[in-house]
Amino acid sequence: MSKETRASKPSGDKKRSKDKPAPKFFRRPKKSSLPEIPRPPREQRRSLTHVGGEAILGGHPECAELLARALDVSPAGEREDEPERAHVHGFHPYPARMHPDTASGLVAAFSKEGDTVLDPFCGSGTVLVEAMIQGRRAIGTDLNPFAVRLAMAKTHPRKKEEREKMLETVLDIAELANERRVKKAGATRRFPHDDVRLFEPHVLLELDSIRLGIAEKAAPTFRPDLSLVLSAILVKVSRKRGDTSLETERRRIAAGYTTKLFVKKAEDLAARYETLLSLLPSPTPKVFVAQADAKNLKPVDTNVADVVITSPPYAATYDYVEHHELRMRWLGMDRETLAKDELGARRHYAELTADAALKRWEDELAAFFKALSRVTKSGANVVLLMADSAVSNTALRADTIVDRVASAGGIFTAKARASQARPHFHPGTQAAFHESPRMEHALLLVKR
Repeated sequence: MSKETRASKPSGDKKRSKDKPAPKFFRRPKKSSLPEIPRPPREQRRSLTHVGGEAILGGHPECAELLARALDVSPAGEREDEPERAHVHGFHPYPARMHPDTASGLVAAFSKEGDTVLDPFCGSGTVLVEAMIQGRRAIGTDLNPFAVRLAMAKTHPRKKEEREKMLETVLDIAELANERRVKKAGATRRFPHDDVRLFEPHVLLELDSIRLGIAEKAAPTFRPDLSLVLSAILVKVSRKRGDTSLETERRRIAAGYTTKLFVKKAEDLAARYETLLSLLPSPTPKVFVAQADAKNLKPVDTNVADVVITSPPYAATYDYVEHHELRMRWLGMDRETLAKDELGARRHYAELTADAALKRWEDELAAFFKALSRVTKSGANVVLLMADSAVSNTALRADTIVDRVASAGGIFTAKARASQARPHFHPGTQAAFHESPRMEHALLLVKR
């Protein structure tokens, strides 16, 4: 890379209107939608310093500046409009997802209308949605079956007639759940210990009735969406403190509230679908989503992607099997493949020495780049959003590792990067970043 520089500081944001309140429970909804959220020009964004300090740039100056602008997002809760909650982005929580403004900026900067954008770690589908809005075809893959279902739903919004039928079905499900509650009907199945521990008994029975209603009342075409609505309320009515927390606490939840929340969340999803449809160009770009291991990308055709924009897992940092275990259990999803082959998973690195961890991470990345070389066109831009991680007291610097592994194959060349400091909260590896802070990097590679 060329000599490092500091990013200039863009000026302040414009304010945008808040979302309308959600419709009341059990009311058959009239036409409604979340407000359209205009996107300001990139030069109106706030200073980089409010997130992680100034961006350190390297490589091609103009490309590095574009990467830095994409990294420039407001912290959660600081803006009234909250882009991460706009339309389908705000439907369902997903840990460590890419910020919509970052995804939007990267799509705008490194692709053009009509291109095919690939995200091989698509997660909840943020990059895919932003690509659609900007008139790009999109391909998304993920090894996590829950992520695939969520990304599929968010990139295939329901039209008016479908939304109306879906909400009619939701009210039928709610009626069934309320009837079973009043009659004090028993459970339809034996609950595992984890569910008994996480839910109050009456909440568990209501959730069981909702799941029964989805199976009995919903047409097959609506079951995936409604299963995600159920998934979206699970943590809210559980004893868990949050999606990624293992701690629990007692909550007082009234009888019938769980069913009301299910209806409200379904109405919310329908409104978000309507808003997304209003943002999409005509004809709507095609989107393909499939479950796939990023180390082979088998469902993706050869030489198809013009651009790759993705955020690979951070080595030894997350366990998506653990994060999504509750939801995958309730949705009846097989976790075996994800548990075995999840790239970068913390559990796979827990007992490794620093040298062994680095070797494993480089091997996993090498397999990913090999697969990527097959599915990308010559000259394709590849943008990776990655952060440093650590094993024991040794830092795994994402930018240097990616440069080394990608260049070793002789297919991808590092072109530019932008890096910002990020806090590191894991107490067991704090010493790894004592001399130099942990960084998040936007890395641009080009396929030869």
